[in-house]
Amino acid sequence: MPEIVNRPLTVRPGRPTVRTTFQFCAAIEPDAGRSAEETLKDAAGVALDWLASKFPAALPAAAKAGKSFNADEHGQTLQVVSIPEVGLWSARLMQPDAPSPYGDRDAVAGRTWTTELSLAADGAQVRVGIRVLCASLPFTQAPIKLTRPRVVVDLANRFKMRDVKPIAAEPLYLKQEDELPRLLALLTNPARSLPVFLLTQPDPHRLGLNVKPFLLDEVQLARRLQGLGHVVTMPKDLNPAWTMMVGKTWSAFMGAVRTYRPRLDFDQDSPTNHPLALADRVLAFEYEGQIAEDAFSAFLVDQAFVYAATKPIEWKPCLFHADALQRDAEIARTRAKDDQDWKQLYEQEIAALGKRAEEAEGLANSYADDVDSLKNELAEAEQENRRLGHYVETLRAQLEAKTGRSADATITIPDDYDSMPEWVEANLAGRLLLHPRAASGLKDAKYEDVNLVYKALLALGMEYRNMRLRSADDDGPKQAWQQKLGELSLECEGSITKERAGEEGDTYFVKYPLGTVKNQFLDLHLRKGSTKDDRVCMRIYFFWDADKNRVVVGWLPGHLDTRAT
Repeated sequence: MPEIVNRPLTVRPGRPTVRTTFQFCAAIEPDAGRSAEETLKDAAGVALDWLASKFPAALPAAAKAGKSFNADEHGQTLQVVSIPEVGLWSARLMQPDAPSPYGDRDAVAGRTWTTELSLAADGAQVRVGIRVLCASLPFTQAPIKLTRPRVVVDLANRFKMRDVKPIAAEPLYLKQEDELPRLLALLTNPARSLPVFLLTQPDPHRLGLNVKPFLLDEVQLARRLQGLGHVVTMPKDLNPAWTMMVGKTWSAFMGAVRTYRPRLDFDQDSPTNHPLALADRVLAFEYEGQIAEDAFSAFLVDQAFVYAATKPIEWKPCLFHADALQRDAEIARTRAKDDQDWKQLYEQEIAALGKRAEEAEGLANSYADDVDSLKNELAEAEQENRRLGHYVETLRAQLEAKTGRSADATITIPDDYDSMPEWVEANLAGRLLLHPRAASGLKDAKYEDVNLVYKALLALGMEYRNMRLRSADDDGPKQAWQQKLGELSLECEGSITKERAGEEGDTYFVKYPLGTVKNQFLDLHLRKGSTKDDRVCMRIYFFWDADKNRVVVGWLPGHLDTRAT
């Protein structure tokens, strides 16, 4: 009989999952008479005060002297790298999870938080970078609560901190029409990293309710979103001018709330990526046990936290702890005088690189998990869209077979261009997409026969699409398309050769699929008239998306310019 050996069980917590839970980047403008270097030192002092309030032991004397230091207190560590000669200060605080100070949440075992701060002199200003990471061991299942470090507010209240506009705890109240270009410049500024939440003034008579001036409490919302977004209010007398400026598709009015996210491009972005909530939706909203305006405010704040945790950020010239360690080691090596110094400093630099690689690996694994999850969600959504599209096509065919006429025969055609994006979405969804660039250009449309433009879009979404989907031995849809062109006195042909299009920059290309940077050639166009007068000459530029079986219209109703024109 074999001998039974009792072996002690080995406790192995496992590899933690690392998640980014907060990101923030902004610029500090020095006060009058203060240099960027002096401002960096002042900001480091504010950051150290906050770190001292979080760390359980007194900070060493090196902290007040502005020097590098490491402090450790039984599983809690604070590390600071200070390199005054290159204008860089970086701190890392690592602590286990703790109970909520409000008593509404217990500490989560197996969870560790890392907060990283970086200050870097950048010309005449100081850049601020803050990142929070949460590491959870495999047995930790509790959801992660996204929060904003108080140091963000401390810095914003002490200094002139900006994300294009000041990062303030108060909303920006628009009052006059001449302020609208400033709002437009803020929205389209590529340096903006925070979303803008536009609150518009409702009409109580239309709603039949006594409501707040902007439905949501703009003062409280701005305070909760400080460092997460900018809150802007717009009175109803400015709505027409704003709609004229950006187009109905991109506007907000009558109590609606719109979120304009960073890197906004009116010509290429999908409006759905910059969500609009109408007043009726806000008043009927339910979220986390709350209802109406309070629920929607809580939803906006939570969405702002999610965006802050996931948005792409260009951190340079800020360097977080691992990178700052490496930079410090590189600088020290340039000062080394003998071989022994060189050996020791190379070892320090290698150790710093090791920490950087370990940190990068943890984040990379986290990002890979997120990407896999998003891919699965996208694949499921696309499959569901295909099923729904097939179902709609079946219903349409059954309706036409039962009534003997097209399901589109009763579609009402508006007499203005402003209604076109909503009309296309309501009547041609799944069959024809009006690209954001085309929708944005409608505000400058000059072609006088508006009715014909709508009929042309219907023809593209119906007869042209049917022709593209026909079987090889069915010539009926092709004949129907040719007949429709004759009825409308339109011609369909290639827009321009791809070689010539390449000489015109991005004129004949749109970003597609929406949200990507892939260029798609507008290879076809419908045309009527041969003059260069856009009042009497129509062009609709489009391409066929064979994957989604739909027409994508990239520009209308005027010419796309060439070098000759």
